[in-house]
Amino acid sequence: MRLRPFIDPLPIPKVLQPKERTKDGTYYEVKMVQFYHQFHSHLKPTLVWGYEGQVPGPTIEVEQGETCHVKWINNLPERHFLPVDRTLHSSGHDMPEVRTVVHLHGAEVEPDSDGHPDAWFTNNFKKCGPRFAKKIYTYPNKQRPAMLWYHDHALGITRLNVYAGLAGLYIIRSEEERALNLPSGIYEIPLVIQDKSFNDDGSLFYPSTAEVENPPQDFPIPQ
Repeated sequence: MRLRPFIDPLPIPKVLQPKERTKDGTYYEVKMVQFYHQFHSHLKPTLVWGYEGQVPGPTIEVEQGETCHVKWINNLPERHFLPVDRTLHSSGHDMPEVRTVVHLHGAEVEPDSDGHPDAWFTNNFKKCGPRFAKKIYTYPNKQRPAMLWYHDHALGITRLNVYAGLAGLYIIRSEEERALNLPSGIYEIPLVIQDKSFNDDGSLFYPSTAEVENPPQDFPIPQ
């Protein structure tokens, strides 16, 4: 038996409010933190990582042509709660176990704000990768309106960080879009589809090797 679907309300990510608006653009600060999240009412709370304590992270909404500045802040612990493969490039024992960098997928940006895999940084920027250039990224948003997504991009552990929860939506709006009379407000439902497996205690299942002796089974439906 599987977990019964569609018994919990669909969670809608909150829209992030900027720290300030100036003539130079809109400024945000987004923190990456560790916390517990309940994915299903029949599951125990799961240890995750997320932006601003949310999974998915908060939605950032901007206008076409509005310059947006974001300071991505790593407040994560030094140890990863998922198995790190130290044999992978840029994941050796001389590298910090937990490192992050944010890539805005689909955005047209300058290289220093693109979230290069080697532009990673650790908690409080104590250590930074060889391509790290600045703490605050700039997104000009001059492209056509679209729903993009931001996610971790650190070399060697992108798969772990995104699986842990580091992903969110970024929406570019415009008058042209609003003139189309598309569903808006409470009628606009953003969907983020993720594939996750869970252990019996509710924790995320992620194998440390390709061979798994006892993979998690489908959860029975409580009667």
